[in-house]
Amino acid sequence: MSFSGLYHRKMAVAGDTSRERNFNRAKQGFDLYFASSLTRADCVIDGVKTQASFQDQSQSNNKDLSDDKYLVVPNDVKIGVGSYVEWDGAEWLVFTGEYKTVPTHQQYKIKHVNRTIKWLVDKKNKIICNHGQGWGAYVQNQTLYTLGVSFSGEYLPLANAKMSVFIKDTLETRAVKVGTRIFIAGQVYKIEFCDYVSRVGLVNWLLDEDTKNPDTDNFELEIADYYDRRKEDNDSSSLPKNESASVEGRESHSEDEKQKVEWNIEGEKKARLGRSYVYTVKSSDGTEPEVSEWIVGDIESLPFYVLEKHEHTISIRIKDDFRNVGHIATIAAKVNGEIKNIAIKVIKKFG
Repeated sequence: MSFSGLYHRKMAVAGDTSRERNFNRAKQGFDLYFASSLTRADCVIDGVKTQASFQDQSQSNNKDLSDDKYLVVPNDVKIGVGSYVEWDGAEWLVFTGEYKTVPTHQQYKIKHVNRTIKWLVDKKNKIICNHGQGWGAYVQNQTLYTLGVSFSGEYLPLANAKMSVFIKDTLETRAVKVGTRIFIAGQVYKIEFCDYVSRVGLVNWLLDEDTKNPDTDNFELEIADYYDRRKEDNDSSSLPKNESASVEGRESHSEDEKQKVEWNIEGEKKARLGRSYVYTVKSSDGTEPEVSEWIVGDIESLPFYVLEKHEHTISIRIKDDFRNVGHIATIAAKVNGEIKNIAIKVIKKFG
């Protein structure tokens, strides 16, 4: 082989082009760091034993509400948003992933699983979700961002704490519907809203405080609606005239559904730093339904200020802080007991 051929063959070992060679050098740099890093530790990711580098995050970014970590792993490790990580005697939930401009490795943000939530996937046979183990979740009190009260009639205020739950997106968690009651820290909450869109890989539930029922709830297992002691009473009242009445009720109910008007929150979904935006609730017939409650909040710090809230609109101003670029936050509205939201992504001030 000629000298020129030997030279090109030697150079091809490091990469055929200068771009490929630069990438390989960067990849080798990460491999050297990972091999000698003091933060590298054994862990289990979705049931598979592996190693990862765990790095501390500044507490100023989340107001000390959680001890978040950064997780760094090689590209060959199978992981994604919603994965469960067992490390240092605790369980963690992968919350967000970083899109690397130079993909020499993978980097994610993880949050400590602070609650295990259980419910029945088969009420007849009393089968608990996730093979009886329940699903780990990150739960945060959303009463910080709401009034924390509701009103019965016009004058009677009632305690109405709200919780935000982030849990892995699975067939079981997706099957949980609005209205489902679940236990959290000894208290029962009812799911008001399910969001599968804002964070792919995770399901977000917005919960409303509910009353515990000793006739239906299993306090020992912390599973709501475990018993169904009213079933026999319902089965015994099956007379012909009741059947005809129920048919009429179903027909009237279907008529109500046909007349039901759909509504949504309209406004800019990509918001620039330092600018103000108005979001309006509008229905399919062009009217503006009355909002009983605006709910603003995020599992991390809010990237905007709320300027005004009205029965039809809410005004916000995006914080002029470059660290918020890429942040996704939600605004939710409650109309006639139904909750819908809009996801807002913060982008650069210009460009």
